[in-house]
Amino acid sequence: MDKVDTEMVGSVVTAWYPAKAHEDDKYQVKIEASGITDKHANFKTELDISVRVPSSKDGNYRWERVEHSGQNLLSSTLKTTFRKHMEERTEIYGVEFYWGNILQSCADGIIRAYREGEPAFTVGELTEFVPRDYAIKPLLFRGVPNLIWAQGGSGKSWFGLLFCVLVDKGLQAHGIKAKQGRALYLDWEEEPDLFKQRVKAIHKGLGINPNEHSGIVYKKMSGSLAGNIENIAKIVQRDNISFLVVDSVNASLSGSQNDDETIREYFNSLNGLGVTTLSIDHANKSGETTGKWQLGGSASKKQRARQVFELRRFREPGVNSLDVVWYHEKGNDSRLGNPRAWKLSFHNTDYYNQQDDENQTILDMVTFETIDIGDPDNPNFQSLSTQEMVYQLVFKKGSMSSEAVAVEIGTIKDETFDVSFIQKIAKDSSRLTLTVDGIIKLQGSETQQWNL
Repeated sequence: MDKVDTEMVGSVVTAWYPAKAHEDDKYQVKIEASGITDKHANFKTELDISVRVPSSKDGNYRWERVEHSGQNLLSSTLKTTFRKHMEERTEIYGVEFYWGNILQSCADGIIRAYREGEPAFTVGELTEFVPRDYAIKPLLFRGVPNLIWAQGGSGKSWFGLLFCVLVDKGLQAHGIKAKQGRALYLDWEEEPDLFKQRVKAIHKGLGINPNEHSGIVYKKMSGSLAGNIENIAKIVQRDNISFLVVDSVNASLSGSQNDDETIREYFNSLNGLGVTTLSIDHANKSGETTGKWQLGGSASKKQRARQVFELRRFREPGVNSLDVVWYHEKGNDSRLGNPRAWKLSFHNTDYYNQQDDENQTILDMVTFETIDIGDPDNPNFQSLSTQEMVYQLVFKKGSMSSEAVAVEIGTIKDETFDVSFIQKIAKDSSRLTLTVDGIIKLQGSETQQWNL
């Protein structure tokens, strides 16, 4: 039996005939199987078949889509009726396709790939592995689901857009470094024209020609992520997507965000794509009245995501800027990072709208700037927990006496702190050390791990 190459993205399986090792690495046939149902002797699927044929006398080739139909890959008609049908469909190209071998080999490969899923393997030598690394350093792990959440107006979508631009261009900026690749933005919230305007504004803020081509793939979404996952998988495969943003989680669910099964379905769908994902989510509505903001919905969200960050906003009325602090809530295979903050500034320009014959003000440029939250005069610092304040003071100023820390934090919070309470914080911290004479220091191995 001739060998084929197969690839499974989500529940979509693609087979290429012959395998790459043959025909000088030039494929002749590609068969994409989607909408698969596998029950007893019926392996029903929707087949999308393309062939590679000569396009001119100079030896160039092109791909032609020649068939789109539903088939049972275990049916005998695949070898008879459907084989003859495919011979008739492709005879006009002047290329001899051996459809008997092609269909049988591809059918076997598709069935095997779908039923096996991820293959089991013997662990073998423990030196032969690739450590977990970052797609967006130092924030988002590569190849796994990452999640950020916040109350409305906290800049969540702006960061998703920034990451897409950095991935698209392979840039390092504002303390963030992205591996170059293709980004896909799935949008349940806004419209395509607004997305383009925002990308252009970020380009301008990064010093990129605002009219420069963007390779970001955008899709306006409706319905659930799980219900659209096969179409998304086809985009991931077709465009070689490496980074995907979901904006936002609640709008993309097939059921209630409080239902564990709905959340499992969501993350199972994401994981099947095999790419780095960023899910943008909202805080609970009860925070509007209680002031206690938490990630809305089932606890399964945090359990299934590999990295989780809360974003908190700080904005003065009448100012076209937004201070956003990232708090690291969960990190699989990594320790929790320090809070990290950025200032987002929005720059407008005048625009004449010919259609309405009036002048308007529109967004022209968005800039990001890293800010130091270790400054006690910074309002972001003043909002930190007492435990985080102790750490940030020592991290910024160096070793300090317990008394000095208690006084400084007491001044900021306008209350009195007992020295023994500050010392207990230092003793309980995995990042601080308390000496016998009451000096609070950083742990010996502690460094600002988010520096690039």
